[in-house]
Amino acid sequence: MEDREALNGNTAPKESADVTTTLEEARNNISKLRDRNIYVISCDKFARETIGGHFEALGFPSENLKISNSSSDMIAKLKYYPDKVDMVICHMRTVDSRVSTQTGMRLLRIIKDVLLMASSTKIIPVIFMETNFAKVDIVDALRAGASQLMIFPANPVILANKIIAGFEKPSRPVTTPEVFNLVLKGNKFRDMGRYDEAIICYNRALMLGGETVDTLAEKANALLQMGDVEGAIKIFQRIIQIEANFPRAYQGLGEVHTQLGNFEEAKKNFRKVIELEPENVQVYHSIGTLYLEEKDYSAARAFFEKGIEINHKFAKNHIDLAKNYELQGNPKQAFKVFQNAIKQNPTESVLHITAGNFCLEHNMNTEAEKIFEEALSLNKNHLHLYNRMGLALRRQGKHEKAIIFYTKAVSIDPDEPNIRYNLAKAQCMNGDEAGAAVNILAAIKLDPELKSVLKKDDEFVKILKKYPEKFSSL
Repeated sequence: MEDREALNGNTAPKESADVTTTLEEARNNISKLRDRNIYVISCDKFARETIGGHFEALGFPSENLKISNSSSDMIAKLKYYPDKVDMVICHMRTVDSRVSTQTGMRLLRIIKDVLLMASSTKIIPVIFMETNFAKVDIVDALRAGASQLMIFPANPVILANKIIAGFEKPSRPVTTPEVFNLVLKGNKFRDMGRYDEAIICYNRALMLGGETVDTLAEKANALLQMGDVEGAIKIFQRIIQIEANFPRAYQGLGEVHTQLGNFEEAKKNFRKVIELEPENVQVYHSIGTLYLEEKDYSAARAFFEKGIEINHKFAKNHIDLAKNYELQGNPKQAFKVFQNAIKQNPTESVLHITAGNFCLEHNMNTEAEKIFEEALSLNKNHLHLYNRMGLALRRQGKHEKAIIFYTKAVSIDPDEPNIRYNLAKAQCMNGDEAGAAVNILAAIKLDPELKSVLKKDDEFVKILKKYPEKFSSL
């Protein structure tokens, strides 16, 4: 049986008079932190009431204390107002009894991820509270970056000491300015495709800040993007050795095995991510696309639909659910998926464009026109929407109206050769050969490779023959 050891807080005085004195000292010490915003998260009502009583005894202002049975409010606040979250106190094990995977360790990981995505160097101390801690718990918690561990129910004095120590000695070496800036610089190099320089930055960050899972994950992703699959696998596996429940490592392994064509192994790792992060809609999409590749349309649909149920704003699940029906020869059902997606996300241009293009591919030109029209009413300066709207109109023989939209697109970007070419096409079909000739020449000047396309187009061949002097240089 595993040896278990309790990790006690600072020793509480035994005598009641001393307790009173110490409590007064604790109140004075914690008064310096009255402006800090502290979140207490527990699924245990008794724990919430007890900790709330401790804070009241310490005289901590209630307006700066948020006690809840769920972490959702804290995470939302952290995403949009990171300055409004200064410390989190929660259980190490179960934080929210309604979500089995919502542990303190997972919440600590979310806090780190949100701050990293926001390019914030802020350190938010996290205090874990439990009735007891096994030795392995202590090691795992401190390695993951917990600031303090506290035996519950403790007392107000111990709580104050833990809070003060948490703010004085926060644990999270990756966020020291030099290490953080190296990781950020590495990410920028990686996004630019300058992988060797990114790796140098990550290696230096690891040397200065220790072997943290955050930095290792960034390096592994860089290796994966540059094609060093074996190197990426080794690092993702190393991350799991350090922190067994680190979702990004399993997600990275899933992507690696997808690239290698090992779909079963990829799905195994992606499912582990879902176990740890049941609301990770991107991973539902990843598994769905694997089943789609295998032509298991029923399984693919289930994952896409689950992803949409969790978060309908993630457009890829809508798009590939529609593709799922299209591949089964059911374009009508695919179109219904797009309609529902647009209804749920009326301002998402990518859905309008993808749905409109789908309609054009299936000769649903009237439907395409309506979709592009709705999109343009929301985004009046979207070049691609004007271009695709022109195509939808031209296919219906509405050449004059198509010219209006192509002309608008040209006004947005006069140096886009394909738009010029499409405008010329509409003008030619509308009988304005002289205007078409002007835009053909402009398109070719911008992109000489359009010459070969021009000579294969029957409409333009007529203009070439009619105005040979204009095209003598071609």
